[in-house]
Amino acid sequence: MNIREANKLRILYFLVFSCTASWLPIFADFLKEKGLTGIQIGVILSVTPIMMFLVQPLYGVVADRLGYKRCLLWSSFFAALTYLFYIFEHSFGIIFVTTIFMALFYNSIQPLLDSLSLSLVQKDPAFSYGTLRIAGAAGWAITGTIVGHYIDSINIAVIFVFSSVSMFLTFLFAFALQSSTNNPDPITAKTSHDIKKVFGHRELIILLVCVFLISMGGTTIWNFYSIYMKENGASATLVGYGISFQGLCELPLFYFSAKIIGRFGNRTTLLITVFALALRMFLYSLVKDPYAALFIELLHGISWSLFWVVCVEYVNSLVREDWRATGQSLLYAAYFGLGAIAGNFWTGYLYDMPMKIADIFLLNALMVSAAGLFILTFMKKKRVLKEASEASS
Repeated sequence: MNIREANKLRILYFLVFSCTASWLPIFADFLKEKGLTGIQIGVILSVTPIMMFLVQPLYGVVADRLGYKRCLLWSSFFAALTYLFYIFEHSFGIIFVTTIFMALFYNSIQPLLDSLSLSLVQKDPAFSYGTLRIAGAAGWAITGTIVGHYIDSINIAVIFVFSSVSMFLTFLFAFALQSSTNNPDPITAKTSHDIKKVFGHRELIILLVCVFLISMGGTTIWNFYSIYMKENGASATLVGYGISFQGLCELPLFYFSAKIIGRFGNRTTLLITVFALALRMFLYSLVKDPYAALFIELLHGISWSLFWVVCVEYVNSLVREDWRATGQSLLYAAYFGLGAIAGNFWTGYLYDMPMKIADIFLLNALMVSAAGLFILTFMKKKRVLKEASEASS
């Protein structure tokens, strides 16, 4: 068992998601404090997913050729630098440009870690993607409470100090990765099927369309959670508790994800996660007490962790080993790219109407439910997704 290398990946997951938890759930709130309108907030929030959609698939191809470790080092170093620029200037134009450069480097990091993890799982089936990715959930859980406390005691810009430090530590620890965890030999990669077969895979495209629809409805949770909680009277510290609780709820679902999917199958598990997400947003629309809203986060592990593991494993089963980073990049582009773009503009538009975030959650619950019905219909006519144990072996 390659325990040492697995622990290195767990440390990297922990640091990367500590970075993400520091800025992503609070970013819209940060922009609101700087006086940006709902549409301007939607534009800024959409920069990251737009860059994900435009650049990430190409970056995945580059990573498959140059090596995952090398690309991870470059991306984490420059991402750490860009976070610091948010501290010094807060005009719309500067934030817009800064976010472009931040997204360029930040977007590539999680797909690279997933590709490294899947490579390790293939070499040693004693591990699963979920048991490696669980460290990211721990990073998210721990960071949320700490950052929320310092926002109240200092100011909201402190989120980017935490983000920069976490990402720089990612850069330092990435040096410890063994070269053997990199992608397959470039000579082998040159003999693989043409890349058109990756982008033209019918099953893969259908899955990505479903992921897009679910992301469009669920993006409001990722980017507007802080505003929702504060509309109901929550402090930044309480928002931090909510974010940390989300991470805690991820832990058991990531750890047992392979067993759960193996027991129920990918089709049933996928449907459970989608309708759990719809239920979660419906409850957000009803609950007005911020403390009561914390209990809704019990659905986070089901609606997110299981969903993501199913998607990662399925994509990995559809693409060749030497195109693994490309396949994962397409998944990220669909969820964190196109879906997030549409979701951000949709939420920003409704917020300017004006409409409270709680009411937007109700509309999004209907949208996600419709996506679940589409999956239910589609999966009746198509083959069931491979079992997680097969996909990871």
